[in-house]
Amino acid sequence: MEWSQIIEAYQLQPEEIEQVTERVFKIKANSQQYALKKSRLYPDDLGRWQAIQQYIQQKQILGFVPIYYAKNNQPFVRDQDQIYYLMPWVEQDYTDQPIDEYASVIHAIGRLHAATMDYHQIAPLKQNKEGMEQQFQQELSSYRDQMLKYVRYFEAKRFMSPYELQICMYYRDIEQIFNQLERWQEIYLDVMEETNEMKYTLCHGNIRPSHYVITQANTYFLNWEDALMTSPTYDLANYYQYLFQFHDCDMGKVTDSFSIYCRYIDLSDYEKSLLVLQLLSPANWFHEVFTSVQSSRNKNNVNCSIKIEQEYRKLLFGLQLQDFIYKTLKSEQFEETY
Repeated sequence: MEWSQIIEAYQLQPEEIEQVTERVFKIKANSQQYALKKSRLYPDDLGRWQAIQQYIQQKQILGFVPIYYAKNNQPFVRDQDQIYYLMPWVEQDYTDQPIDEYASVIHAIGRLHAATMDYHQIAPLKQNKEGMEQQFQQELSSYRDQMLKYVRYFEAKRFMSPYELQICMYYRDIEQIFNQLERWQEIYLDVMEETNEMKYTLCHGNIRPSHYVITQANTYFLNWEDALMTSPTYDLANYYQYLFQFHDCDMGKVTDSFSIYCRYIDLSDYEKSLLVLQLLSPANWFHEVFTSVQSSRNKNNVNCSIKIEQEYRKLLFGLQLQDFIYKTLKSEQFEETY
């Protein structure tokens, strides 16, 4: 299918087409501006994606940019395995008055979750508590063994590559993360006993600057292709981990944003512990380490070091945030222990 056919499916006569990113095109037509997105959706994803779109419209969620229907009455145009959809173009506001991006985005996340909140019984999880405890212990033991194995292997070398030196230097910090992860696993299992239900909301699934637009009136979320119904901690963990990969992440604003979010959604101790378990999970860090070791023959040490550093920052900033979150736990048993 040619471009003309895709655009004609929306009955537009474009005056100008500008490629903004690899997948987003800005179209001027009929005295209006549109955003045409070449999505990452697969044909098998369409049913879920359409259901999410309908749910958002029914709930009249603020910050949602509507999807235009093509002339065949479908909210997308399909070109073989490629899926395209069309939205109004929303322009970012640029004013002399500074905008606190952290606060604007967390307010929008809070409104989204509050507008779609429901509850989900956790009885099946509680029944499997013993199995979860064993799984936690096995995973953590495996992580510790892997870390020690890597450090011993690298230190036995006469010369270490930059990423190998990084891994050895981070050993103490990673061990501290293991210790805190173990502690939060215990907290999670303890508060589970006191919990009967957990919150269940619509999560955007991939909140990052390229997926939202901040205006004076609102913050609009774009690209709902990864949206799903799950614990609200899913969005928080993903958003914070995106911020944490940068060395200049403002932890003061991050902790403020968490307090702002809790005005919209009163997270239980169970949900806070779930959030921390997501933030302190070393799975992605070990994935990058393993990938670096496997691809060491390519000698792309700079790229390996960058990815390992980003995952390390996520864990280190997560360690700082968990300290703040611990102080907000409501159960009396945690008040004098830390």
